[in-house]
Order: sequence, then structure tokens, then C-alpha cells
Amino acid sequence: MPRYPADRKAETRERILDASDRLLKGRGAERASLAEVMQAAGLTVGAFYAHFASKQALEEATILHGIGASMDRLLAPLEAIADDRRWRRGLIRAFLAQLDDSDLGNANPLTLVLPDVARSTAALRSAYSERTGALLDRVAPRFPAVAGLSSREVAIAVFATLVGAVGLARTIPAAQARERVRRATEIFLMAAFILDDASA
Repeated sequence: MPRYPADRKAETRERILDASDRLLKGRGAERASLAEVMQAAGLTVGAFYAHFASKQALEEATILHGIGASMDRLLAPLEAIADDRRWRRGLIRAFLAQLDDSDLGNANPLTLVLPDVARSTAALRSAYSERTGALLDRVAPRFPAVAGLSSREVAIAVFATLVGAVGLARTIPAAQARERVRRATEIFLMAAFILDDASA
């Protein structure tokens, strides 16, 4: 008989991953200790190995968990929008809005962890590719096919631009300069893919 019911174990694992996600994004993997992760999850360090074999295993699981959870939070408020143009405008503005939050623990991990994924194992890169591919499948039908690009390729271009813009803007100390990056990105995406009027 298992020590804990399966649903309780899954819930505990989720708590650990949520805590790890915030700490890894906010402080980086090297500066976030197991003790800090478990404390943030409201658990003892002794409970860790019932869920993960090592700190590296936790970090890899956190990266995969974080991208899904963050995208769920991004897309949930947009679900009720039926019009695709309004939905795309809402998506772009919601993604760029994270620049208003100085707490990197709340950031979309796409804007923070890509170098970590690039340096990781082939297995994690493959799993990450599958996870991001599934997320693209969720949003691609909302995008138009334009200028020789499929709707999925347009979605890729939009997210690549958004991720790069947010990553760049976070390195800029001046608020006005960060705002220029945000506005330029929004206007460019609206114009480049005929998504909507950025001033609307």
C-alpha cells in the first residue's frame, strides 16, 4: 500500500514545482537551494526525494511545468474572446504586460529559461520542444496565414518576437526606454501580420 494516496502525492509534487518555478525564475537555478524550494512549498527537505531523484531532475521538471502553467495563465483570460483579431491583440498585450511586474517569479519562463534549455540534455530539449509544440497547436488556429507563412509559422514568429522583446526590455534600466521596446513590438506585430490596429 502506498504511503500517501496518489492524488495527495500529485498535489504535493505540484506544490514543489510551483515553488521551484518561482524561485528558479526569480533567482536562477544555481542560487535556489533545495531547502529554499521546499520551504517555499511548505514542506521539509526530507520529503523531496519521494518526488524527485535529484535537484537536476527537479530543475528539468520545473522548466516543463513552468511553461505549461504560465501559458495557461496567459490564455485563460482570453478564452471568452470569440473574435480572432481581438484575441490576438489581447494575447500580444497580455504577454508584453509582464514588463510591468518587477517580480521575475511571475514571468513567462519563455523569457528567462531558454539559455538553460539550450545548455541542457538532449532529452530535456526534446521534451521542451514537444511541450512548446503542443502550446503552438493551441494558439495557431487563431492566427492568419500571411505572406507565404502558415498560421502556425505566424504564431511562431509572433511568440519569438514577444519573447525576444521582453528579454531585451528587462535589461534596460530606464522605464521610458522599456516602454519604447514594448510599444514598438506591439505596433510591429500588428502591422507585420495584419493583426489589428495597435491603437485600438
